[in-house]
Amino acid sequence: MNPIPVLGTALINEPYWVYRLFYSIDYPVDDFVVWNNNGRGQCTEELDHLTKIPHRFVKRVHVCHLPHNLGCSGAWNLTIKSFMMAPYWAITNHDVMYEPGFLEAIAEKMEDPELGMCHGNNGGWDFFAIKDWMIEKYGLFDEALVPAYVEDLEYGSRFMRTEDNNKRCLGVEPGYYHGALKNSYDDGSQSWRSEPELAEKIHISHELNKQYVTQKWGPGWQAHVDEPTYQTPFDKNLPQTFTTYPLHFVRQKYLGF
Repeated sequence: MNPIPVLGTALINEPYWVYRLFYSIDYPVDDFVVWNNNGRGQCTEELDHLTKIPHRFVKRVHVCHLPHNLGCSGAWNLTIKSFMMAPYWAITNHDVMYEPGFLEAIAEKMEDPELGMCHGNNGGWDFFAIKDWMIEKYGLFDEALVPAYVEDLEYGSRFMRTEDNNKRCLGVEPGYYHGALKNSYDDGSQSWRSEPELAEKIHISHELNKQYVTQKWGPGWQAHVDEPTYQTPFDKNLPQTFTTYPLHFVRQKYLGF
């Protein structure tokens, strides 16, 4: 089998989790990229050490320090755009740790030319791999959904009612840990758990993001039902690849860095 071409992650604090992720890699990866969304210089030096650590399974390590927090979807898009020639991209939450054999199982699934996506566990988006033809057909992730939350479900709304929904693998074995729990999101979101003063701002952003996606895909988007979810963005004659970046809306959710 071929190596995983790109494995990307992003964080805003607590580099410990990225190191835990890094050391759990046990299958060849050509490019491991970390997007530092901290924007305050609090973990720059610690993350830079990643580039100096030899890893038998990782060919190249890239640590990219962003001047401001571009959000989760922004980092995902940067992973895709920075390695635009890759046949697929694996994208992972920074607080995930893989069990032995997990990445190999993902790589094996992604060898199937018919498969468009592979999720790590039960259709969850804390780890997923996505093919280039899916990005071509459905576009990038909506960067209006900063700093995080529902950017994944919004993307699913684009293809959930199409035949491409059947071209997904919803999970593989073995699994992975998210935070301290295996195959569970209940201990995820270490960003606000590590920095509790961000919790209220992030939760407000979550609610605003849900309102925005309701405008974009209709009130049925969370269940991905046929009705009343819109067939096209904002119920207008727009392509599935259409995304917006409404500056005023984004500014309402600025975390201050």
